[in-house]
Amino acid sequence: MSNIDLVYLPVIGRGEQINIICEMHDISVNYLHSSPMGSDFDKDTQAPFGVIPWMKDHANGLELNDSMAIVQYLVSQYPGPLTPKNHEHAALVSMYWGWAQDYYSFVLSPFHDIITGHNEVFWRNLRLTDSLSDGGKDTGVANLTKLHKSRLEFLEKHLANINSGPFLTGEDCSYADIFLYTCVRAVEKTGGFAILRDACDGDPFSGCEKILEIVNNVGKIPEVSRSAEKFGQSPI
Repeated sequence: MSNIDLVYLPVIGRGEQINIICEMHDISVNYLHSSPMGSDFDKDTQAPFGVIPWMKDHANGLELNDSMAIVQYLVSQYPGPLTPKNHEHAALVSMYWGWAQDYYSFVLSPFHDIITGHNEVFWRNLRLTDSLSDGGKDTGVANLTKLHKSRLEFLEKHLANINSGPFLTGEDCSYADIFLYTCVRAVEKTGGFAILRDACDGDPFSGCEKILEIVNNVGKIPEVSRSAEKFGQSPI
């Protein structure tokens, strides 16, 4: 069995998708917690770019410090059910993963700052958006909730137009489906995202029938279902 070190935080974030990918591709993971929420790893001094996730493959010593690089490397180096079937499929999967990455970066990450009370401008600028600069917390929540709904509306309309299913690119689950799944379940289940659920009157994915259909199909995959309890236990 292949073996990697994976460094992240004790939250869902960008790390859980990698855990699920490894589970589905029979890759053993030594999961380490980084500062500022763990003491196994210091991202500021040990990660090349000062960010996480960070990965090391013990088979060849390769170290990677970027979510996309890690995901694409794992499904290419260790082929399995999430490996794209051809170049066209790879491009589509990358496109949908990019949607999830943007949604995470522009909506969920700024919500993290509000939930955790991260008020330092440096951190908010690092998120690519300053969710607290104008009007404080209430305005930040309102603005991000609006963005949450608009990003979902684009994806939902697109998926309905192409009649997608059971997964984003058709019959086969992809690593993009996994990231979409972890993003949706984090909003639905983690304690911190109650703030977004409340802002959406308890239904943050109202009108997202295609998105939820795909997410529910992903959740039925045995390797994915085994991680389901993590979402209710995670703060964000």
